[in-house]
Amino acid sequence: MRAPASLRPLFLSGILVAAVVGCGGDDSGTEAGGSSSTTATTAGTTTTTGKAVDFAALGESPVIKYLQETLDTLGFFPGTIDGVYGPQTEAGLAAFQRSVGLPVTSQLDAATVAALAKASPAAQKYAVRALQTELVELGLYKDTIDGVMGPETVDAIEALQSEAGLPQTGTLDGATFGALQQRYFDEVTKGSSTGPGSSTTTTAPSNDPNILKPGMDGAAVQALQQSLTTLGYRTGGVDGAYGAATASAVMAFQKHEGLSRDGIAGPDVMSHLSAPTGAGPKSSAVGPRVEVDLDRQIAFVIDGSGTVTTINVSTGSGDDYTDADGTADVAYTPTGDFTVYEKDPGNVVAPLGTLYSPLYFKAGWAMHGSPSVPGYPASHGCVRVSDEDQDFVYPLMPVGAAISIYGTSLGDPSRGAPGF
Repeated sequence: MRAPASLRPLFLSGILVAAVVGCGGDDSGTEAGGSSSTTATTAGTTTTTGKAVDFAALGESPVIKYLQETLDTLGFFPGTIDGVYGPQTEAGLAAFQRSVGLPVTSQLDAATVAALAKASPAAQKYAVRALQTELVELGLYKDTIDGVMGPETVDAIEALQSEAGLPQTGTLDGATFGALQQRYFDEVTKGSSTGPGSSTTTTAPSNDPNILKPGMDGAAVQALQQSLTTLGYRTGGVDGAYGAATASAVMAFQKHEGLSRDGIAGPDVMSHLSAPTGAGPKSSAVGPRVEVDLDRQIAFVIDGSGTVTTINVSTGSGDDYTDADGTADVAYTPTGDFTVYEKDPGNVVAPLGTLYSPLYFKAGWAMHGSPSVPGYPASHGCVRVSDEDQDFVYPLMPVGAAISIYGTSLGDPSRGAPGF
């Protein structure tokens, strides 16, 4: 059953309200187009199946990340844009509510969602893109990641509900969101961020004055951005505002230097900025070319003059998955020396997801933009970069440009197939 078109603008409320049910308060409202099917508990959200979901314990979620980025854009997020719901996200919501004269609940009730949408028209599109990304990675959605709550996205939600034993309403109520996040954790996130150098947490106190993090601004942030830019990282500008692009640049630097991958510039980052020790590209050849280091999950982009830019990537997870034809494959990224044999601008719909401006280098494998680029291997085999970074890479790499991939590729290469 597809939701009526008149209800689709309300899906932002469904996505975001459901996202914080049980994460610091209760949800006593009824979802537009659906029914109230969740109750707040100290453990999280109790779905209609009786299973409690603790969102804060499930690790990162693209939906929460986009909520944090929206709050950060509006100047109300004091924490790290990490996709993890926690006290800093609650504080950001409270600050926003206070600013627009709403009751300070730290919850995304209908009034708060309406105020966010009015303050940031892009919020709904961001939230739906995040939802579509999770559904793609679970094999439930195979259309374009476009931020539009169209019939295909509603069908994917119904498929999720059917498999979870929930009423097939096509609306993202609390029970459905809980089932989605639990499944995303079980099948995508769980265990993916373990291993040497892949930590995404920091042990430093959140109020430490020597730590710079997303949501901050000022001269110290500007100096950090300048240092990173000088070293060849993309911070989104030297403007003194610690946004998502700066956090991504910090994470790329942390990967380069073998530090914890949390996007926060603490003393370890600051000390390495003055004297980096991580190795650069293996080859000194002038570009245009790309080197992808699988072990560190970064890519070196070398332009025609030899200038090197270092960016975040996420490559094959090594996990088993079932492709669109029902074949059991492995999320494997091939290693070796390749060349770009085809490039396509904009969104390209592939069987496992939408590839943004892909640079194809081997039998369907591509380097492409994606709205989800975590700090660990998470793709079906392609080399993912952020959409913003792909806008930088794509025009630099003509057909024939070299792409070299080296390091340890996870999974069985004999079962690898091009993916998302």
